[in-house]
Amino acid sequence: MNPTYLFSSFLISTALLSLTACSKEPVTYMVGTLERDRIDIVAESNEPIIAIHAADGQAVVAGDLILQQDPERAQGRLAQQSGLRNQAAARLAELQRGPREELIREARARLEASRALEVNAMASLKRTRDVFEKGLSTQALLDRQEADYKTAVARVKGDSEALDRLLHGTTVEELDQAIAVLEAADAQVRLAQLELARTTLTAPVAGVVDKVLFRLGERPPPGTTIAVVLDSSRTYARVYVPEYLRSRVIPGVEIEVHLDGQPESFAGRVRWVSSDASFTPYFALTEHDRSRLSFLAEIDIPEAADLPSGVPLQADFPIE
Repeated sequence: MNPTYLFSSFLISTALLSLTACSKEPVTYMVGTLERDRIDIVAESNEPIIAIHAADGQAVVAGDLILQQDPERAQGRLAQQSGLRNQAAARLAELQRGPREELIREARARLEASRALEVNAMASLKRTRDVFEKGLSTQALLDRQEADYKTAVARVKGDSEALDRLLHGTTVEELDQAIAVLEAADAQVRLAQLELARTTLTAPVAGVVDKVLFRLGERPPPGTTIAVVLDSSRTYARVYVPEYLRSRVIPGVEIEVHLDGQPESFAGRVRWVSSDASFTPYFALTEHDRSRLSFLAEIDIPEAADLPSGVPLQADFPIE
């Protein structure tokens, strides 16, 4: 939590408790400050900052550029993943289309050549056997001819199956594999696009840039807050409710709020009250101790949208 906010809260609580302790009469007002929700803009890349588009105190709308980190690495990864995705898409299209006529004719010609070699190998083996039976040839030559014949037969079988595969087209399993590869490639492209988009940091809401925490050239660690934007969609008073008013200050109650430097009061409505006391003694809560408790509350003040955050204020609880 912001150390400045903690210190301010401590001072306000101390002042409220002092007033309560010094007077026997119940205090019917609550003190606090005008606040807006603080939106932390977090870096998700450790690339160096190459441009800062917003200054401290600048008004922004949702989508306005805050700063830009170096996108070169992310762009390279996106280009790589896009290429792999295109390759997977082309392979799937090829399988869906089926083999081309040129490939089928090539496979048939290869099978015819293999069959011719088989016939030639069979004839050579037969002649070698005849010569061997007459004792005019060696066993080694016969073995070599038999091996050549078996090789030719195996080649015919392989070329025949290759032709059958082309004639019958792509199997369902091959298509499923190609589809899965393409889906994985699409996911990688989306991830690369997300990484590239994260190098450009924009305002998530309309408001005011409270502080830019880094400078040009710096490398913010991933997960580090690099800027803070004060949300202008809701302006509220953060006040401390004394213990004896806690049961009456509930969400929906209308309360008049006075801001320092403003001649007129503002109409406010309680939006939230903490269920935990801001100060709890370490000893037993006697009647005296309970009077020292206070509860943090938030009061919506739409009419104070143009006033700066941090202005001291006083919320007056209506006396019945």
